[in-house]
Amino acid sequence: MMKDVIISIKGEQASDENSETIELTTDGRFGEKNGSFLILYDESKMLGANRVKTCLYIKPDNSVILQRTGDIESRLIVEAGKRSVCCYSTPHGELSIGIFGEFVKTELSGNGGRISMKYTVDSNLKLISRNTVNISVREIKT
Repeated sequence: MMKDVIISIKGEQASDENSETIELTTDGRFGEKNGSFLILYDESKMLGANRVKTCLYIKPDNSVILQRTGDIESRLIVEAGKRSVCCYSTPHGELSIGIFGEFVKTELSGNGGRISMKYTVDSNLKLISRNTVNISVREIKT
């Protein structure tokens, strides 16, 4: 059963030249299905696109799949100690990128919880950025 939740996301992205922090608090949906947790929200305003829906699948093995649909299409897999080759499509073209999960920790229950991830992004094995993402999910009490 999906519940209405408040989702807070803090992301830090660092490259050789600069670093950037993004914070977003939005409403969304949260639930459990077949042993995995799902977090759904609209990311359109943050990405500056007209329509971008985001779904996070948090699997029992602590891997996280971030899937975006709409004006920006992507399916990124973050799994501690593993590198995944992922596709990232934008209105300007498609990129093949590598995601190496340095750290993934989830503390989720049926009422929400937290996810912390550290990962790198590369293209053709050349480091693009180091990323840290912290997500908290809390149920909206009515």
